[in-house]
Amino acid sequence: NMRDVKKICQENDTMMVLDASLIGENAYFIKHREEEFKNTEIKDILREMCSYADLIYFSSRKVSSTRGGGIVTDSKEYYLKMRNLLVLYEGFLTYGGMSVREIEAMAVGINETCDETVISQSPAFIAYAVNQLDSAGIPVITPPGALGVHLDAKGFLPHVPQNDYPAGALASALFIISGVRGMERGSISSVRDENGNDILADVELLRLAFPRRVFTLSQTKFMIDRVKWLFENRHLVGGLEWVEEPPLLRFFMGRLKAKGDWTEKLVAKFKEDFGDSL
Repeated sequence: NMRDVKKICQENDTMMVLDASLIGENAYFIKHREEEFKNTEIKDILREMCSYADLIYFSSRKVSSTRGGGIVTDSKEYYLKMRNLLVLYEGFLTYGGMSVREIEAMAVGINETCDETVISQSPAFIAYAVNQLDSAGIPVITPPGALGVHLDAKGFLPHVPQNDYPAGALASALFIISGVRGMERGSISSVRDENGNDILADVELLRLAFPRRVFTLSQTKFMIDRVKWLFENRHLVGGLEWVEEPPLLRFFMGRLKAKGDWTEKLVAKFKEDFGDSL
């Protein structure tokens, strides 16, 4: 589909920008899902993907397991347009606000992105977790992807109204009974309209990210076990309400609390089943 997008861009004289943050894992999917590329090396798939873009940007957290990021182009015109802004917002051209050590680590990570054994780890772990949860009847987004496991909070907590932020409640409940920290991707991540009402999200998801070389299989199995227990006791989970709601980026800086005493009831049930292992 990148070929089709490039054709549309050319027909409309529009630049094509590629977010390459998970490009390695996407190249892995192309190799394993598309007949044309089943015998193609990952580096060659990556080269073709990048050849269609006029500008490429990426988060180093995802593409090379380092801090920082990068913007890449072979167009002198685009380079000159961005040059002064880089100095203004990031740092000088030779380092962009990053340490030499971090740039060297990034180079190693980008090189590893050409290694199929490295880029296959996240998709393999995610597929294992999604398949295990799905087979247990737990509402999870399928097919498995490359960023993480996404639990369907609406299906997991159908009794929690969307105005009570079910994805955030699910994130809180899972953290309380497991220490597993997920990311709410629902109405908390949305905003309010001009009348102060929540613009409810189309979906309420809890993302459990799987970055490369971070989690072991035993940790993944632990997460699955705790999600299964929580699903069996989902009726104990209630909603959330704002304590502190910033006008901007509330999902980063805001604070919420449980509505009622459902967190205490959840902990009590956990201790009943597992003792003091919490």
